Amino acid sequence: MIISRNAWIVVADGSRASVYENVGEIGEISLKLLKAVDQKHEPGSHAGEGQHKSSTQEYRDPHAAAKHNFLHALVESLAHDAQASKFSELVLIASPAALGDMRQKMPAALEKKIVKQISKDYSHMAPNELSKTLMHSTD
Repeated sequence: MIISRNAWIVVADGSRASVYENVGEIGEISLKLLKAVDQKHEPGSHAGEGQHKSSTQEYRDPHAAAKHNFLHALVESLAHDAQASKFSELVLIASPAALGDMRQKMPAALEKKIVKQISKDYSHMAPNELSKTLMHSTD
């Protein structure tokens, strides 16, 4: 897989996410960690505090609600970064369930920046292992 230099790569599951920048030369993937967040430290600090309360009511399982809220806060944070022109291309990697949940909240402006979506859970991979996996991926 070819990922442009300076593209952001987001690897997420329902409880944590890592945001990397590709700092590799042309044809190479070398990941620099920009930020890592988890459910305890939601990424959506720009959003209003009460914004996710109503979505919690849709879920009877508090664990499912927490995942839902975390992923939507992540999308809001990425949308904010996209609007601030912090990246021009985004590779989104998440488990199938997490990716589906993120798509529900995805604004069109952020969606336009996505160059690749990978529906796999790579959230437990170290950056060097992830780089190698992406370099040899045909997804």
